[in-house]
Amino acid sequence: GGRPPTAPLSAEQATAVAAIVEAIAVRDGTPILLDGVTGGGKTAIYTAAILACLEAGRRSLLLVPEIALAIPLVDRLRADLHVDIGLVHSGLSDGERADEWRRIRAGAVDVVVGTRLGVLAPVEDLGLVIVDEEHDQAYKSDRTPRLQARDTAIRLGSHAGAAVVLGSATPAVETEGRARDGVYRRFRLTDRLSGRPPRIEVVDLRAELAAGHRGMLSRPLHAALAALDIAAGDQAILVINRRGSASVVLCRDCGVVQACPECTRPLVYHQAGMTLRCHHCGRATPLASRCPACGSARIRYLGGGTERLEREVREAFPGYRLARLDRDVAERRGAATRILDDLATGRLDVLVGTSLVTKGLDVPTITLVGIVSADVALNLPDERAAERTYQLIAQAVGRAGRGDRPGQAILQTYQPEHPAIVAVETSQPAAFYDAELELRRRFGSPPFGRLVKLTVALPDQGAAEAAGDELAIRLRARAKDLGARVDITGPALAFIARRADRWRFNVVLRGDDPLGVLGDPPGPPWSVDVDPESLL
Repeated sequence: GGRPPTAPLSAEQATAVAAIVEAIAVRDGTPILLDGVTGGGKTAIYTAAILACLEAGRRSLLLVPEIALAIPLVDRLRADLHVDIGLVHSGLSDGERADEWRRIRAGAVDVVVGTRLGVLAPVEDLGLVIVDEEHDQAYKSDRTPRLQARDTAIRLGSHAGAAVVLGSATPAVETEGRARDGVYRRFRLTDRLSGRPPRIEVVDLRAELAAGHRGMLSRPLHAALAALDIAAGDQAILVINRRGSASVVLCRDCGVVQACPECTRPLVYHQAGMTLRCHHCGRATPLASRCPACGSARIRYLGGGTERLEREVREAFPGYRLARLDRDVAERRGAATRILDDLATGRLDVLVGTSLVTKGLDVPTITLVGIVSADVALNLPDERAAERTYQLIAQAVGRAGRGDRPGQAILQTYQPEHPAIVAVETSQPAAFYDAELELRRRFGSPPFGRLVKLTVALPDQGAAEAAGDELAIRLRARAKDLGARVDITGPALAFIARRADRWRFNVVLRGDDPLGVLGDPPGPPWSVDVDPESLL
């Protein structure tokens, strides 16, 4: 019951809703991809679909990557529709989680909203499963249980005869591949419902350095921040794309990244042991003192964190109200929600942070998005690196200019010609997906094959490597006996080579049926990750 959602649906939205309602009625679990511009109005579709599911007397499950993203939708469902909602996420204490679990099991809940673990909630007579921002890596855990909640949700929908909806403005490469092949149904949302797409400017950091600018803010980004009309309520978000202490080594004159002589993948600098290591073949390489391409001695590690950025912005713009949001801040209970509230209510001028600051943010007063470093994750030797970077940048850019005032996005990069960056700059992702799918096809990665990552962890480095060798040899023999098209690489030292005083080596299987080759998975000291989020 309750009053209807505020705005009437657009034609595109109504078409998608009709397809979902039909799928609920005929118990068809074929995934439906809602794919379209950021700000294309996915939330209104979710609301209408949840309503239709309730009217059919069935319950819904909505998965989100971060619980903070779902709060506006939860408030809207509670206020507009008087729906009983169960929440499942890691911010709950064990007691709170058990209480929610019991309420869900007792059938006292119409809709379960949750992060990754929510997919396991005991919902009876499930009619609809929605996975919002289906591409988000938060759905995949690298700790036990290593489930990929989106894939689990798809399986759940087919078992329960529930409609499955995947929403994303930047679908995962495998999702895009399945939609192209007609395995998934796709509904495009091409109209931005509020505001206009932002103006995008790419800044070449090589040129900035050549002109003597060493700070994290390029001249165009500094100028754009200075030009914000704070009095009129303009706001900005600044994003750093990076991962841990891992960094690549890059020539600041020509932009060339030091790569493995054998695999041509970018080498990764490890503070432990001061070495460069290839995460594909495991080879260690000494640090070059001059650039192998142009001979310049200006070789640097690309790192630089959110704290340094926050400091630079404070020094340059002392009058601005500023906050930082990264993992460290988000782990303090309620901090992320409070900061996002401050942004939405205009108590902040500039928000600085990691990709967390871009997720699902719908604040019409954000007129400037600055991507301070688009590159760090671009050069990680992981086959999803380019995809992640494209997604992060496209999502970030989509936060600008949702209101009446025009939006602007500035992308700072050492590699302006990189396909992921060009795809965002030109708003033409199709060619980027073409190339990524071609690579996946060549490597036999999802959606064309499956991946299994086996990791051994032992206190002695030699013993761990020997165990890796032994398993790899055994699996190669087995693949040959079975005549299976499965490629086995490794053992290669893991990206985080030591964890908890143990040395870790990876053996990776990829191809048509790696699980068949694996057979019964090996027990400790091995762990098994199917379709891992990363091969690092």
